[in-house]
Amino acid sequence: MKYWLSIICGVLVTFSLAGCVVTETTVSHHYGSNDPAMTAQKFYSQYFANGSAGLPTDTQLTTFKPYISTELYQSLEDAKKRQQNEIKQHPDEKPSLIDGDLFSSLFEGPTSVDIPSIPVLPSANNVTLQANFTRTEQGKDILHWADEIKMIKQNDSWVIDDLVYKGNWDFAAKSTLKKVLSDK
Repeated sequence: MKYWLSIICGVLVTFSLAGCVVTETTVSHHYGSNDPAMTAQKFYSQYFANGSAGLPTDTQLTTFKPYISTELYQSLEDAKKRQQNEIKQHPDEKPSLIDGDLFSSLFEGPTSVDIPSIPVLPSANNVTLQANFTRTEQGKDILHWADEIKMIKQNDSWVIDDLVYKGNWDFAAKSTLKKVLSDK
């Protein structure tokens, strides 16, 4: 055991002295191509294609299902049930979570997102990604911000488990997606 530890340490020192950088390519080559950033990017591709204001519709939720955890899916379903009960109990009032973007800090939502890949060891069961959002209006970028995407491994695939709102303007969403879903 001590022998292997010294070899591993030697290799790490050699790479650090040689200026070796671990990139998505090296991680994919050595550990497989299951990239959590790719899963998150696919989710947001579906999100932009299908639109999202307030809670997702049943059709949107079905589209999102392969990219989100069972727990997040259930939280969205539970929030939809509470929203339907609110509508029945108070038909003249606006129900919670009926509008506004839930998948970013900005109420109006982003118009684009970039989620950089990060090196992930095969033994990892969770990882936090940075989602770099942009809101563009009339062809001009009006806001840039970053939120955090909490990813977990579920059935050997990476899925989104939560979103941490990190917007730093006055009316930015605070907290996390799961908390917002459970508070209403």
